[in-house]
Formats: sequence, C-alpha cells, structure tokens
Amino acid sequence: MAVKKKSLSNLPEKHKRTKDEVRHPYLKGKSRKRPRDGRKTEIVEICDGEAKVFRTLPSGDVWQFEMNIKHERYEVGGRTKWLRKSLRTRNLDDAKRKGRELWLETVGRIQSSQPIFAPTTAELVNRFLEVKKAEVGINKTMGRYSTIRTQLGWYLEFVGSDIKITDVDRNIWDDYYRFRKTHRPEVTDMTLTNEKSTIRSMYRWAIRLEFLPQRYLPEFPPISTESVKRRALTVEEWRTIYEHMRSKEWTNVESPKMAEQRKFVYWFVLVLGNLGCRFGELRRMQWNNVKKIQKVTVDGKDQTQVTINFLKSQTKNKKARTAIGRRGDVFTTIKRYSEHTDPRDFVFVDNETGDQISREVYYRHWKTMLDETGLQERSV
Repeated sequence: MAVKKKSLSNLPEKHKRTKDEVRHPYLKGKSRKRPRDGRKTEIVEICDGEAKVFRTLPSGDVWQFEMNIKHERYEVGGRTKWLRKSLRTRNLDDAKRKGRELWLETVGRIQSSQPIFAPTTAELVNRFLEVKKAEVGINKTMGRYSTIRTQLGWYLEFVGSDIKITDVDRNIWDDYYRFRKTHRPEVTDMTLTNEKSTIRSMYRWAIRLEFLPQRYLPEFPPISTESVKRRALTVEEWRTIYEHMRSKEWTNVESPKMAEQRKFVYWFVLVLGNLGCRFGELRRMQWNNVKKIQKVTVDGKDQTQVTINFLKSQTKNKKARTAIGRRGDVFTTIKRYSEHTDPRDFVFVDNETGDQISREVYYRHWKTMLDETGLQERSV
C-alpha cells in the first residue's frame, strides 16, 4: 500500500515534506520540462480488458505492457497508479503471451499483499520505524527507538529521501563512513558500526517483505569495532564531587524545587558510584527493586549493604540481574525525605508529581557541579 508523504510521521523533521512541497514530476527548477509524446499508436487489450499491450511513438515497434493498480494511489491528485513495462518484443503474439504472464504474476502479488511498486527511501524508513515503535515496551525502550530514528536520519541524508530504494546505487556504501566523518568529525567507529547494523537490519526487513531482492543488502567496508573506553574518575575527583554535593553551598539555594532536585541528584550520584549501575537502570528503579538493606563488616569495617534486583525491563541488555553494593543507608535517607515510597513508586522521583526525575534535570545539575568544582576545565 502506498504511503503518503504527509503521513510519514516517524521521520526526523527535516525529512518530512508536505503536499505543497512535492515537486511536480514535469517541473525542473523553475522551468517547465516538456514531457515526451506518450500517445499510443496501437492498443490491444488482453486478459478480458484487465490489461493491455501497446506501442507509442518513442518506443517504436517495441510493445509495452500496461495495467491499472487500483489500490495504489499517487499522493498528489489521488490518481491510481499504472504498472507499465517494456515487453522487449516487436512480435504481437509474443507480446500477448508475455503480457498475460506479467498480468498473472502481478495479480498473484496483489492477492498475497506483496508490493507492486518499490517505495522511496523515506517511505521505507517510515514503515520500518513504525515496526520498531510497536516494539517499544516489548523488546525495546523508547531510548533505543530514538537511537534507531537518528541513525536512519543519517541514512536518508546519505542516500536522499525521494529516491526509490531500487534506484539506490549498490556501490555507494564504501563512501558512507567518509560521509559521516565529513559531517561529524567526532563520530566514533563504534557509532558507525551501530549505524551499519541498523541500516542492514532495515534492508533485511525490506528483503523479507520482498521490496528488494537479496542482492541489494548493503555491504560496508571493514571498520574497527574496538570500543573507546571512558576515562574513570580518580579517587581525588570522586572525593571532590561528593564533598561538594553534600555541602551547604550545593543545597542552600533560593528555589525549594531546585533544592529538592539537588538532594535527589546527590543521592543518585552516591548510589551510582557505589552500586555500579547504569544511569537508565537507576532512573527506572522502584522501591520494590530494593530487596535488602543490612549492616555488614568488610575488612574489619562496618558498612550498610544494599541488594537491588533489577527486572529485565529495567536493564539495557534486557536481562534481569542483581546488584549488591555499599551505601544502603542512602535508601533509608531517601525514604524519609520522599513523598512517594510505595512499592511501585520510583526511588529517584519528583516529589510533586511522582514521576521520574527527567534526564535534563540530572544533566543540568551535573554540569553545574562540574563548573563549581572546576572539574569541567580539567576534563577538556
């Protein structure tokens, strides 16, 4: 089924086009391009009038095939589409035979819901994103969906958004990495590897739906898959962070809301540093994940240990796991301060709404802390 451009709601904004922005097929720039004389000189109906073979002046003596595809419509004007194809023969009997074979093949594809016309790259991306969006909450997070959407935005920048997928040159993929590094010099090899995997995944999906034959699967040149290790904090830097965030300078601010946010961000950083969790896992953590808080002695020192059971829906790799770490006392402190402590409530929460604290709040206060401690300058 044809997809109208105005319905390509999943695409990045820059790749969406309205009906008025679609260029007339006979317009090139501001000048009108004169169409070829497509008048038919001979017409012979076949298959009880469901299709026809014909000749035109430009085609000379070669017979053409034509068939109306009633369930496919153009986005501009709403006219139904026609399947036209050269039969590559000057003999009428051969043309009739080939025309009937093509008609039967096309009817079979329609009855089995197979595509008749190749979609544009933008239409393909939009349909693929619809599938991935439906998987959110099942085997994907909204964050993963957003990443796929961004990756395919770069794909459209590279190949163009109005070209038929069957018209994309199969030899262009050697230049994809160069294109990306030209537009974003800081892009890492790991990011490019992930983009390659997403693009190939979309093409495998298109091949499975018979939009494309197998030979169109993109082949990229080799690239290093060694991940770039992030620099760990030194003991001195960690001490600077938590001492600053527990100081009065950090919490004594005019806005009560900001003071509340800074307290939760401080506790968040403490747990993050002592439990070894991922940022997203900690944001999704609820009180029913906190299974045990107990006093233990390690190397002759007393400490409060906490056990967290993360569900597979809360982890990045979709595998349930248990995290055990120090500073279980932080959870006791949060529970006294928080307005939302039921089992299904988030641990790190907006006290007014009960919602997760947004990423922007964490990023804003983290940047403020780096500026106030001077760590921002050291990290450059």
